[in-house]
Amino acid sequence: MTVAIVVIAALILVPGAGAALAFAPPAAISIESRIALAFGLGYALAAGVAILLALAHVFSRPAFVVGVVLATAAVWTLALRRASPRVYASTLRAQAREAPLALAVGLVLLLAFAVSRFFYPAGSTLVIRSAWRYWADGLEVAGAGHVPTQAAQWGTEIPTTVSKVVLNAFEGGISFLLGPEPLPSMQGILIVAAVGLVAALLALGRELGLGIFAPLVPVLTVLVPGVLPLSEEMSNDLKSYTAENIGRMAAFCALLAGIYAVRARSGRGPVLVTGALLAVAGLTHLVPTLIVGAMLVLYAAAASFVDRTRLRRAVVRGAGIAVVFGICFLGVLGLSGGDLGFQRATSGAAFAGFPPGVDPTRSFSAGRLVGGPLKEGHFLIAPREILGRYGEEVVGTLGAAGFGVLALAVLALGTVAMVLRARSLIPLATVAWGLVATTLAVAFFFSYSYDTAIPGNFALRRLYDYIPIVPALLVPALLLTLTKRFTTRDRAMAALAVVVAVIGIAAVVDRAPPHRSLSSADAGIAVSERVAQFVPCGTRMLANARTAGFWEATTGRRAVTEGMAPFLRPGVLERILPVLVSANEFFEDPQANRGFLTRQHIQYLVVVKPKIWFGWGGTGRAPAPADAERIASLPGVHPVFRNKRVSIFAVGSTGLAATDGQPRRCPV
Repeated sequence: MTVAIVVIAALILVPGAGAALAFAPPAAISIESRIALAFGLGYALAAGVAILLALAHVFSRPAFVVGVVLATAAVWTLALRRASPRVYASTLRAQAREAPLALAVGLVLLLAFAVSRFFYPAGSTLVIRSAWRYWADGLEVAGAGHVPTQAAQWGTEIPTTVSKVVLNAFEGGISFLLGPEPLPSMQGILIVAAVGLVAALLALGRELGLGIFAPLVPVLTVLVPGVLPLSEEMSNDLKSYTAENIGRMAAFCALLAGIYAVRARSGRGPVLVTGALLAVAGLTHLVPTLIVGAMLVLYAAAASFVDRTRLRRAVVRGAGIAVVFGICFLGVLGLSGGDLGFQRATSGAAFAGFPPGVDPTRSFSAGRLVGGPLKEGHFLIAPREILGRYGEEVVGTLGAAGFGVLALAVLALGTVAMVLRARSLIPLATVAWGLVATTLAVAFFFSYSYDTAIPGNFALRRLYDYIPIVPALLVPALLLTLTKRFTTRDRAMAALAVVVAVIGIAAVVDRAPPHRSLSSADAGIAVSERVAQFVPCGTRMLANARTAGFWEATTGRRAVTEGMAPFLRPGVLERILPVLVSANEFFEDPQANRGFLTRQHIQYLVVVKPKIWFGWGGTGRAPAPADAERIASLPGVHPVFRNKRVSIFAVGSTGLAATDGQPRRCPV
């Protein structure tokens, strides 16, 4: 595991440090922003090399290594042409002297968080579905040497999804360096991405003028202590490997680059870099990129309002960033082929063979046919519920909408007083409250426009995760305003620095998991090892819970009910939903539904006991205690292996041959 962390950190930070120095002249951006950009730009360079090689159909280990080395040499050459190491060193020293306490507090928080990440168990990722699909997709890109047009999922061939193709290529590159085993690489990527995200949020606080209170931005966003009445959604996400965590890191680093691009007096370079970095972030995970895009637009508008001389510059550079983003984003999608996966699913008779009123997206989540929520007037989700859920998310407590609305009202009054006293904080206030308005507007729009749960609840399900950003910006800004008269005194500044540092370290300690050993995760790994031992390559396997890519990522085997979630791919959803529903009906009553095995040509059944993590998530049918005994009673089904964790059965005569000596991992 340590080797994986070192390799991934070096892969990202060695080119990233050069790119961060080359991005802007010495002293043009804060030290915190340089540190954050080393993570974001380093990921963009490594992932960019990977996707370009994949698009050129020459993706291999030697090509990837050479490409990264050349990219690293190029950015370091640019950095050293901009200034000498002596100039960089003297400039950094001068910047550190300007605000030594603010810098020290931020670095202490960053170092403490980085150390704490080594105490997070890698097995936490086994409790979720999506991570395994992304890693399996990355292995497929690496195995093919390019982005395949078709993917073997759900027991059939479907068009490859390319909405996260940059992440997939990056994971493929990691597999070239560290091998196909998922957990060490996932843990290494997660550690680097998590530290990079905290660094980006810290730098965002500094760039928005929060000074000594800048460390509270990451604390209140992704390190929320359990005792605070705030949403812990983004904080909890950092426990597991997800595409969104990596996308958040890249996106918020792009926000830092964009803020500089808008403010800088001259230079096209920052515009090009910001647009390209946003495209990399968007093709890693689009949701945080949309959030950051809105924040950048809001910042540019507010900065222009504060200083009218910036208006033309902000418009021109904002348009330039948008153009570069569009060219890179659409260009990669077009050249990669496959399917973006952003079509609309409708309810009822639009899906052949389904009764009217069935919501296919809710049915997929449930694993059985269910109807959609009834619209209240023109809205799928009532406006009152949209507002109430927002209030609940503000304070992180269900049923506390009133408390959340009250908290927002207090923050609003404080914001008015704040901007009257400190005009420089207008951009921060605009970003925060503009994000509130944008999120609610999107929530109303999707609820009004769609009649299925997905995408009708898109904002509530995905954008509401970013609500913590609002108090994370406003609370430190209010504290800065309230303590402004004291910050001119050295002793008062030192005391504030100590208080903020203690809060930050306490938050890091509070978020760290109390136990590194996870028995449910260990059991899941043991189950995958038994499957690799007893299930031959190339056979059709059925497990007793839906997975996204766990079996393929860990063993190279594929289950019939394993694959991406096609919520926004109605053509694929129409094909695979009957298979998923029928598979769940089979496990509920194997005797009555044995014909499913024949129709789907199932050769092996994998029946996992309850409370074992194997990437099946928390929605849909869960493994039941009686599953194995029900299967064992079927005629023509023979036990191949059974223990307290898993039972593996062969169907018919195809599995009666000896299965010892199976390869640990089948080629994907």
